[in-house]
Amino acid sequence: MAVQKLFHISIFLLVCTAKAINPEAEALLRWKSTLIGANPLPSWSIANSTCSWSGVTCDAAGHVTKLHLSGFGLHGTLHAFYSAAYQNLIKIKLNSNNLVGTIPANISLLLTLTILDLSNNNLVGAIPYQLSKLPILVEVNLGNNQLTSPEFDKFLPMFSLKLLSLANNNLSGTFPQFILNYTNVRMQFLDLSGNDFSGLLPDSLPEMVPRLRYLDLSANGFSSVIPRSLSRLQKLEILLLNENNLTGGIPEELGLVPGLRVLSLSDNSLGGFIPASLGQLQLLEQLNIRNAGLVSTLPPELGNLTNLGHLDLAHNQLFGSLPPSLARMQGMSWFIVHDNYIDGIIPSEMFSNLTNLAVFDVAKNLLAGSIPSQIGNCKEIITLLLSNNNFTGSIPVEMGSLPNLQFLVMSKNHFTGVIPSHIGNATSLKFLAIRSNHLDGELPATMSALINLVALILSGNKFTGIIPNIDNRQLPSAKVAKDKNDNSFMGELPSAFCQLPLLQLLDLSNNQLSGELPGCFWYLKDLQSLDLSSNAFAGEIPTSSCCNSSLRSLHLSDNNFTGCFPAVLKNFRRLVILDLGNNNISGVIPPWIGQSNPLLRILGLRSNMFYGSIPWQLSQLSHLQLLDLAENNFIGSIPESFANLCFMRQAPTMQPGITIVLQYATFGYIYSGTMVVIWKGQDYIFRGRDAFVTGIDLSANSLFGAIPPELTNLRGIQLINMSRNCLSGSIPKDIGSLKFLESLDLSWNKISGPIPPSISNLIFLSSLNLSSNLLSGGIPTGNQLQTLDDPSIYSNNLGLCGSVLNISCKHGSSPTTTSDVGKEHHDELETMWMYCSVIAGTIFGFWIWFGTLFFWKPWRCAFLSCIDAMQQKVMRKMKHIRGIESCPSIE
Repeated sequence: MAVQKLFHISIFLLVCTAKAINPEAEALLRWKSTLIGANPLPSWSIANSTCSWSGVTCDAAGHVTKLHLSGFGLHGTLHAFYSAAYQNLIKIKLNSNNLVGTIPANISLLLTLTILDLSNNNLVGAIPYQLSKLPILVEVNLGNNQLTSPEFDKFLPMFSLKLLSLANNNLSGTFPQFILNYTNVRMQFLDLSGNDFSGLLPDSLPEMVPRLRYLDLSANGFSSVIPRSLSRLQKLEILLLNENNLTGGIPEELGLVPGLRVLSLSDNSLGGFIPASLGQLQLLEQLNIRNAGLVSTLPPELGNLTNLGHLDLAHNQLFGSLPPSLARMQGMSWFIVHDNYIDGIIPSEMFSNLTNLAVFDVAKNLLAGSIPSQIGNCKEIITLLLSNNNFTGSIPVEMGSLPNLQFLVMSKNHFTGVIPSHIGNATSLKFLAIRSNHLDGELPATMSALINLVALILSGNKFTGIIPNIDNRQLPSAKVAKDKNDNSFMGELPSAFCQLPLLQLLDLSNNQLSGELPGCFWYLKDLQSLDLSSNAFAGEIPTSSCCNSSLRSLHLSDNNFTGCFPAVLKNFRRLVILDLGNNNISGVIPPWIGQSNPLLRILGLRSNMFYGSIPWQLSQLSHLQLLDLAENNFIGSIPESFANLCFMRQAPTMQPGITIVLQYATFGYIYSGTMVVIWKGQDYIFRGRDAFVTGIDLSANSLFGAIPPELTNLRGIQLINMSRNCLSGSIPKDIGSLKFLESLDLSWNKISGPIPPSISNLIFLSSLNLSSNLLSGGIPTGNQLQTLDDPSIYSNNLGLCGSVLNISCKHGSSPTTTSDVGKEHHDELETMWMYCSVIAGTIFGFWIWFGTLFFWKPWRCAFLSCIDAMQQKVMRKMKHIRGIESCPSIE
């Protein structure tokens, strides 16, 4: 009986609870049940009041009016969202979630809706035209989804709409007609950017949306000219037309839009000049016309833009000087005109008045003169880019008084003198590049104070002396991070550069620095690239027990280093580039290189004194793309295992050996490793986008034996140089399978036999040298070989013939092509049988003659008598000659 009563009570409570749930809450819970994930929206429960649920707002009567769930991490669809229970819902904000699927057409039944924001999701499918049936809709934001074009012709007038954003979807076609077919007098914000719209920009836009304040049509395919009618949008504040296919110049009428604050026309093919009328835009804050094909001077009228904070005119063909009137733009923060043809000097007034400058970028122009000392007034400057100009004079000491300066690039100019010691006061510096100038003297030890430095590039100057050391008692508070138990250089005078704990890139190459390599470099935990090449460093490369896991690029070539292969390299498991070329290092290549440096792609050991055999363990370097062992003392044969070099077995890529990317808010820099390679008979510097060639250079050693035919499996190789060795045997007959080979040098060896006909299959071959060998037969012709008509590439091969040598071939030795392979094989068989017949006949005749002499005595005696008579005759003639030579001359 008690159990029955308990059951009835439970049923009664459930019925009461069910009656307590309002229809809006029930609809929301129904949609919640379709979402994916572990209990999304945990506060949405019948145990809580609906108006207390997360993201839910109610009116005084308890009806749901707003649903604000931006960035809640919701996963699911909108298919179960609509309910007739929503009689008071005016705002839906579900942006920045992970909603998928389509936008259901029945969302148009929410007749009270004024704001709909579904942006930043993964919605797909066509935008439902039924949205236009919502009578009081004010804002629609569907941007940053994967939506496709709707049936625009079915859209109804949306007279209440003020904001429409369809940005960054997959919409296409011409400018949406539903905007042009009806007057949208209330619309103030229109964003169609980041789609595939094309065609003309409409002239009628000012009449259709006369109150427009924000217009973003960027990153589409709109073409033709910028309509002059846009000047009639008198309330327009922001106009973004960048990244289209617009032409025809900048309309002067744009200067008649009084309220314009942002104008972006970059990344078009506009051409023409900068209208002076833009100087009338008194409220303009940002002007961006970079990469627009402009051919113009800088109008002095731009100096009237006193509110302008951001000016970017980079990547055009601007010429003339920097007008002094620009100094009136006292609100200027970003001034960017790099990659133009601007000449003259920097007006000192600019640095005197533009004290709010954060970015000043005039790189890649024709500016000259010295840097005004007034640069010291720009205390807010963060980025100063002056590279690739004709600046002269010394580095202003005032640069050391810029407390916020982080990026200073002065490379490729004509600066002279020394680096001022005051540079150590610019302690915010992260990136300092002054390469390729005429600076000299010693490097200041005060650089040790630049403890935030990430990249230091001082290559291509005339710096002398040793890398500066500093006294331990003067070390800055931030020390180099190293193992707490390792005190290997405590008590010594460490290098100033070793006090820069954040250093990733150090390039001091192409100077006149001397002394020994500081061992403390190996303790810089973040150091990725170290380039000390082309200096006068000497001594052995120091070893260390420290395990630097960051070093990826090490360039020590063209110095006077001695000793054996550096044992410290065993610690660098991330090493990608190693260049020790042109030093005095000796010994053997250790076998551990194959396992200790597994990521090695570039190995340069040319022009040293290495000896012994080439270790087969090099073939364990599966990423190796360039192996340069030329001009050493290696002996033995070429390892057959080189055929297992995986990277060279595939088509060459344009990926550089190493790239260090330094990217910050106002400055990005890509540093690609460089290396000098003997490429097609000449020194060539591979860097940047050119990447590194794939190849093997074993020239000028003492290698012997045959070229392993297995090397023809390296189908992606571009360079092979095995010249000046003692190689013998023949050229591998499948040499033609190296489809990407561009340079082949086998000269000055003892290679014999014919040149394989397959060599004519090398369609990229542009450098060939087979001279000074023992090659014979006809020189193949056809395809790319027709362009290699210099006879010197086949010279000093006495058995070769062909038109390129102007030597006609005898029968059976005519020049061969790929179509002659069968015939040549037949000729080879005939030749082989002829040789065998001659040898057999000679042997048979030999035994007939000498067998008769041996077994028949009368013939043997007569033969020996003839030999004796010939000997006596020769002796008499020799005595007569000696008698003549002993007589004095009568002259």
